[in-house]
Amino acid sequence: MQKHLLQPLDIIFLIAYVVICIGIGIYASRKQKDNDYLIAGRKLGFWGFTFSILASYIGGSAIVAYSAFVYKFGISALSMFMGTAVGFLIFISYAKKIRKLGKEKEFITLSDWFYNSYNKKTGLVSALIMFFVYFGLLTNQFVAGSSILSGMSGWSYDTSLIISGSVILLYLILGGFRSVVKTDIFQYVVLMVLFLLFIYIIFSDTGTMTIKVFDLKDMNVSMTFGFIFYGILSVFFVSEYWQRVYAANDDKVIRRGLRNSAWLIVVTGLMLSMIGLFAKTNFPGIDANDALSIGLRELLPKAYVGLGLILIFAAIMSSADTMIFVLASSLAKDFIHQFGSHKYKAMNLAKLTRIFIVLISITSMIAAYFFRDIVAVVMTISGVGFAIIPPLMSTFHWKIKSSAALAGLISGSLYVLILVVTGNIVSEFAVASFLVSALAMIIVQKFSKQENLIDNKIK
Repeated sequence: MQKHLLQPLDIIFLIAYVVICIGIGIYASRKQKDNDYLIAGRKLGFWGFTFSILASYIGGSAIVAYSAFVYKFGISALSMFMGTAVGFLIFISYAKKIRKLGKEKEFITLSDWFYNSYNKKTGLVSALIMFFVYFGLLTNQFVAGSSILSGMSGWSYDTSLIISGSVILLYLILGGFRSVVKTDIFQYVVLMVLFLLFIYIIFSDTGTMTIKVFDLKDMNVSMTFGFIFYGILSVFFVSEYWQRVYAANDDKVIRRGLRNSAWLIVVTGLMLSMIGLFAKTNFPGIDANDALSIGLRELLPKAYVGLGLILIFAAIMSSADTMIFVLASSLAKDFIHQFGSHKYKAMNLAKLTRIFIVLISITSMIAAYFFRDIVAVVMTISGVGFAIIPPLMSTFHWKIKSSAALAGLISGSLYVLILVVTGNIVSEFAVASFLVSALAMIIVQKFSKQENLIDNKIK
């Protein structure tokens, strides 16, 4: 299992891809207003909405993590994609309400919803949780993509990390949210073409590649249901999905976009599962985190290494650029504009976001240099994200007190911390942070009502 060294043609493929992405950033920056930079002028169309959702879902760390899940848990992990598809369909009715209020109140971030529905303290805690979640996800993007790029190209991890981060930073500063959406369309098309090529190679008549795709004998029932709920719940706390909804041109874009995203996620999940299953069949005993890199390195003919490299870059950029933008806009809107001094509040929001894009990109690259784990981190940050869902979704159905929402956020997060400390951070337990958060919220809500009744009787 030797490393492939990039050939001149591979370098040309790589340079062409980078030039196209930067060109998209330059094009997106032309004659755009601040609202265009921050939220695409709230005129995001069907194709931009759909491909941006999909490209955000499939990123560098996601590809590595999902391949590792399939390698480790077999066919059970495939149910996560089914759960995500169901989650998109359920999310449609909520998304229409989110877009309507988001347009009226000029929301940009998910935490804007918390600030509007509860008090500033609850909004701040939600923003801190989302910052933790997304900074962890962003670091994982760089770790996964740079590791694979290094393994396939022969370049050092450090060089691969610098190249990845620099390209993303450049076109994000230029084009902002519009650049994210336009590059997402391009990157997802590239991903699909190369995944199809990968599947063709797997099923070509080589006489050595056999994959038991639908072998159900190793399916774990509890793990399967854990992954299904994991997929469903993950849709509701993903900030970039909320940003796409805020930016959507109309309800029709949301409805069609989420429906198409649902079945395309299943197709993409099947393709990703093929990679993990190929590694599981042909390389038993390897580290699950290496399933993707070893599978790609051993499967792809030398002539296709350059195309494989572009696939990895597309995967990194399609999610990493989104996460950088989510974090930067959150810092500008949820922290500076909410709690900063009048001097900073008066600063242009687009200008603040550009500054934070630079700072976050550099900081996350430094973090990726020192911390290089993937799967456990995905479970941890997802578990923390699930704690947001009960207080978030309750705003659509009930009138919840800010103290109850705050209790849910804190309790769910502390529960995940306990799982990490005790070494029990697996899908079934991570999903349970949703239940812990909901239970804490209900108890505090009920206690507050009883307290109010007592006060009224005394009066």
